[in-house]
Amino acid sequence: MTDFQRLLVVRRLATALLCIAVLLSTTCSLQAQQQTISGKITSAKDGTPMPGVTIQVAGTGQGVSTNTDGSFTIRANAGSKLVISYIGYLDKEITVSGANAGIIKLEEDSKALNSVVVVGYGTQKKVNLTGAITTLNMADKEGQPITNVSNALKGMPGLYVNLGNSQPGVDRSTIRIRGVGTLNENDPLVLVDGIEYSMDELNPNDIESITVLKDASAAIYGSRAANGVILVTTKTGKGASRVNYSYYNGLQKATYLPDAIWDPIAYMKLKNQAVKNGGKQTPDYSDAEIAEYEAGMAGDPITYPSNNWFDIALGNGTIQKHDLNISGSSDKGQYRLSLGYLDRDGILFGPGNHENKYSLGLNTSFNVNSKLKVGLTLDGYYRNYTEPLYNSIWQYLFRTLPILTDQLADGRYGNSWLRTPGRNNWEHPRMLSFNGLSNKKIQRFLSTVFAEYKLPFDIKYNIKFGVDKYDGLLDQFTPRMQTFNPKTLAATNWNSPTTAPRSAKTDYNDMNIHFYNTLNWQHKFKELHNLSVMVGASYDNFSTDTYSATMVGYLDGTLTALDAGTIRNAIGGHDTKDVLESYFGRLNYDYDGKYLFEVSFRNDGSSRFADGRRWGFYPAASAGWRIDRESFFQSKFIDLLKLRVSAGKLGNQAVPLYSYEPSVLLSQDYSYNKVLSSGAAVIGYADPTISWESTTTYDVGTDLALWNNRINLTLDWYKKRTNGILRQVNLPAQVGNLNGPQKNVGSVDNSGIEVTLGYHDKIGQVDYEVNGNIAYNKNSVVDLGGQILYNDGTNLSTITKAGTQMNAYYLLEADGIFQSDAEVAASAFQSNATKAGYIKYKDQDKNNIINGDDRIVVKNSSIMPKYTFGFGFNVGYKGFSLSGFFQGVAGIKIYPTANLAFPFNNGANATWEWATDAWTPDNPNARLPIVTESTGNQDNFQSSTFWLRDGSYLRMKNIQLSYAVPAKWLSKVKINRVNVFVNAENWLTFTKYKDFDIESVVNASTLYHYPMLKTLSGGVNVTF
Repeated sequence: MTDFQRLLVVRRLATALLCIAVLLSTTCSLQAQQQTISGKITSAKDGTPMPGVTIQVAGTGQGVSTNTDGSFTIRANAGSKLVISYIGYLDKEITVSGANAGIIKLEEDSKALNSVVVVGYGTQKKVNLTGAITTLNMADKEGQPITNVSNALKGMPGLYVNLGNSQPGVDRSTIRIRGVGTLNENDPLVLVDGIEYSMDELNPNDIESITVLKDASAAIYGSRAANGVILVTTKTGKGASRVNYSYYNGLQKATYLPDAIWDPIAYMKLKNQAVKNGGKQTPDYSDAEIAEYEAGMAGDPITYPSNNWFDIALGNGTIQKHDLNISGSSDKGQYRLSLGYLDRDGILFGPGNHENKYSLGLNTSFNVNSKLKVGLTLDGYYRNYTEPLYNSIWQYLFRTLPILTDQLADGRYGNSWLRTPGRNNWEHPRMLSFNGLSNKKIQRFLSTVFAEYKLPFDIKYNIKFGVDKYDGLLDQFTPRMQTFNPKTLAATNWNSPTTAPRSAKTDYNDMNIHFYNTLNWQHKFKELHNLSVMVGASYDNFSTDTYSATMVGYLDGTLTALDAGTIRNAIGGHDTKDVLESYFGRLNYDYDGKYLFEVSFRNDGSSRFADGRRWGFYPAASAGWRIDRESFFQSKFIDLLKLRVSAGKLGNQAVPLYSYEPSVLLSQDYSYNKVLSSGAAVIGYADPTISWESTTTYDVGTDLALWNNRINLTLDWYKKRTNGILRQVNLPAQVGNLNGPQKNVGSVDNSGIEVTLGYHDKIGQVDYEVNGNIAYNKNSVVDLGGQILYNDGTNLSTITKAGTQMNAYYLLEADGIFQSDAEVAASAFQSNATKAGYIKYKDQDKNNIINGDDRIVVKNSSIMPKYTFGFGFNVGYKGFSLSGFFQGVAGIKIYPTANLAFPFNNGANATWEWATDAWTPDNPNARLPIVTESTGNQDNFQSSTFWLRDGSYLRMKNIQLSYAVPAKWLSKVKINRVNVFVNAENWLTFTKYKDFDIESVVNASTLYHYPMLKTLSGGVNVTF
């Protein structure tokens, strides 16, 4: 099926569903024998009119909103009821008795904590929660250019959310909840309306709220809950029939780029100086070549270019998004249908930098009778994104030099006539961006059917069946590529003619089936005892099927289909299956809303483990005490004072499939009777006794609300220990040279404090709100079975061992810069090349030799900050609203290496600071050591604290100005609501690190990846 055919199918389906929804809307709106009722809504506190209040005729889809003066007009039958609702106020219900409803006063909801919060397999009133739960209302993100839902979670208390790649199509954040507790998979479990699914596969505009379970409240999900659980709730139809359209359009550009040297003469002279300082006698560029180049720049920019490759390759990106939905509800049911379209063009030149996404959402439910309700949901999308075939394009761009010719006069791609060590085959950014393409097309749908049936004795039976179908096609074509010497026109092959042109296709087919059912019962005894019980069972089946093929022998790049090739190069494929069976339950009890108790359990059986070790049991308990409800507690300003405690056991089954049994690998050649024959062999050892990781978590917290809920404070202390960490254990090479097995070895602790504080009030017609949170997490490895895990890179080393943080830096300790050769001679021996201007290291073991034994453990994790924080504000006045949100981290170090982080790395460029801030005899107090090539220098660029940088930052994630057009203007054109807005995202950052975007460098070892983007956008939201 072609792209056009796929799109046509989606559009036809969407059109059909839209027609059905419109028909439902029309049917639900039919009324008979109605009269016109008028009235006015005011605040009971100060009598001010209230615009935007919703008035709905109970049991119908008919409703209106008040005008700017609080007035409304609606048609309804005599004797029918009007339901009046507004956020932050108590709902009110009146009976129609005449044409004039008069003045209706709404009371502020001083008990906003009674709002409902989604929890595992159900909901609870926020005021009754006993666990550490955080909720994000996606209405707070309205209008913001959020391309993937995970990016909206930044700044939530207890979460570390890091976006390291802003490339269109793959810009998804990594999420860590309350630290890192394992050496393998640390991603939280994400469920969409109770079904496991990626939140980033949803249209952000279809999401109602996101709830994060951070403590024992997650234990109801058992073996997959150790890293926390995220519950996503999609929007449903509510109230009168509505059609809503929203749109935004924006420009994007890189936040920070390295200050590379794009002056070719300055580059060549500094490179020669670096070569000389490193001890080489022959410069890379002769004086005659430099003189010739400088003279030729004026008249021949092709042979003697002065190219700023960041300016050439990077420009402004664009983003636009359209969303359309129709929704409504009545006593017969509810419906919501949505369509979305996202179009992005990134900042890199060439076709490999684009994303299109079409999304479809449907959420319906119908009350068949007084006992049975049935429903259907559908969340799906079709998206297509491209990237350059050679996905190291950013590494190549960060290696590019100003002396590289862009294009010859006839359009062919140039290289350089100057010989440059490390650049035998020039990586040409334009050639690699415009030739060869990876095109991935994906369609994914999560479809669910569900039902609720009311059994005798107030028991409710809920059943849900979901199918998650993923289909992806990766299409790649590699043409033959050449660059040409601008002087001699000699050609250089970038890729081998024997392997290019070539075509490759990979087909992905995943089918995940989910089924769960629950029984729920709740009852109140003697108006004081509230009891609810839930038991259930679930079944999850995950299957994957992948196929790939590659062909070579193409005539040219005109025909790229597989059958246009003449030589079959490779064919491969695999399929897997993974099953999880579970039984779970929960009991909640409270006495008069004062004493709150909850216990839960889950029993999971997984196919990831061998028979006899597949089942794990995960219990949890929590309790709360509403002190403010005690008779002895009398306070005029404390509205809520609740203490909470929780404890529970959670699990992690994230071990590679079939790890409990030896795997046999084909194509293992062996010699038999002096003849090489093909065979199979076991290449790794397996431990059949492996089982779950288990995490025990404890939490003590308090919730406080003051002065009619104007001030809200939440404080939590937690500790969790992960035992039996699943990780690969290395074996000595002498033992058959086998790969080590996965084993349960090791323990890790995480402990911390979280504080959330908010304040809101009103002065006259000005509403304002400020809120913020900060979280501290301490990570410590308790035990690794006596092993020490090293990760030694070219210029960076980390260590994980008992008593340290996970992946702590393991570095030489820098002790300044040598100021003289005499100081070098009087210090511990580093190398024969050490001289004045080089970095000096501390001799930790006092043996007068600097080597790996002198490394120290830096008490900072390389993967997880100690502090995460966020704060925001919102001010509203007469339809205008200004809101802002800031987010940041502290207590983490970064250590970028290689191209542009270090000077002249393997033939790459350098930044200007090496021309201005490097040590020389005339500049002894310089910030940097003497300039040398970083490649091959065993002194200055060893793994040391000298290159460790503070990774802390504070960033203004978003600031938005919006205006709600007055309702009295809109009523004339039958429009319910119009809101226009402008956004600025990532435009302001406070950090000590200035070489690149600090957020994208955290958890990265180099600078060369798609940079963070700042966005300026504007749009409109219209409701009919």
